[in-house]
This record gives sequence, structure tokens and C-alpha cells, in this order.
Amino acid sequence: MMNEPMDIAALVAALQEQTAAINRLADSNQQVIDYLFSQEAEGLDDGGAPSTYLDPDEE
Repeated sequence: MMNEPMDIAALVAALQEQTAAINRLADSNQQVIDYLFSQEAEGLDDGGAPSTYLDPDEE
């Protein structure tokens, strides 16, 4: 059982660490999305059709 204050404090600390890790992951994912959108926009500026592949040599 988690009746002891130390158990509850440890649980709260673990949840805070987990929340911070999830926020870092979400930020990282957003950076990847922003990068991919910028690459797609650059491809459109060249007048070519946008690539559906992450690796441009994979076409």
C-alpha cells in the first residue's frame, strides 16, 4: 500500500519526470514536423512535385 508519505512523494516525483519526458518528446516531434514541412516547402519553391519519401534518393 502507498500510505507512507515517502511512497507518495516518490510517485509524484516519478510522474513529474514522466511528464517532463513526454513534453520533451512532443517538442522533438514538433521540430521534426516543422523540418519536414520546411523541406516540402523548399521543394515546392523549385517548381518540382513534392517527394513523398524521407530519403530523396529513394525515388
